[in-house]
Amino acid sequence: MSRVNVHKIVVLFSGGVESTCLLYMYLKKGLLVYPIYIKAGYPWEDLELENAKGLWLYTKKRYRNLMPIRVLHTINPEKLSKRSHERDLFIPLRNLSLLSLAGSYAMLKGIKHVAIGSLGIYPFPDNNAEYMNRLQSLMGLQLLTPFMGMEKYEVLKRFSEEVPLERTLSCIRPKKLMGKIVPCGRCEKCKEKREAIRYLSP
Repeated sequence: MSRVNVHKIVVLFSGGVESTCLLYMYLKKGLLVYPIYIKAGYPWEDLELENAKGLWLYTKKRYRNLMPIRVLHTINPEKLSKRSHERDLFIPLRNLSLLSLAGSYAMLKGIKHVAIGSLGIYPFPDNNAEYMNRLQSLMGLQLLTPFMGMEKYEVLKRFSEEVPLERTLSCIRPKKLMGKIVPCGRCEKCKEKREAIRYLSP
């Protein structure tokens, strides 16, 4: 990855594995990092955002260059009650929606760089390097995707010693037990995280 010569950056942050690793990567570089969480009305978002805010508080104690987390809202045309197990990971044009809002926020702040933790491993139309490059030229911003082409376990291996992975939440059906947010352990996101962590075992 080439060196990024910027002072400020907007990072899409959900508190999941990739977005947390992305956040810490730019914090360690000394940039002023502006994390944003985008709510679209999905059933997992309330607990995901609550967990992300807790992770933000934990991280803020260690990095003074972490700016306040900003929550943005978008309209979701999908009938959420109809979402099935088979379609859990597919949200039409998800990255386009996220980056459009993040880009607008960045422009209002006078920030020219926006980062997203996409891996590009899913065959979705807006989840590949070529799409990101075209979107970048249209938006007139630098869209940074440093994890593009990597597997989840590779990201974990690279950042596991500096990122509080135990505080991340990658789950579409989280729940709260005795005041603690916990993953369901059964959805595709949980399975992916569990399989990736296995690579870290000696």
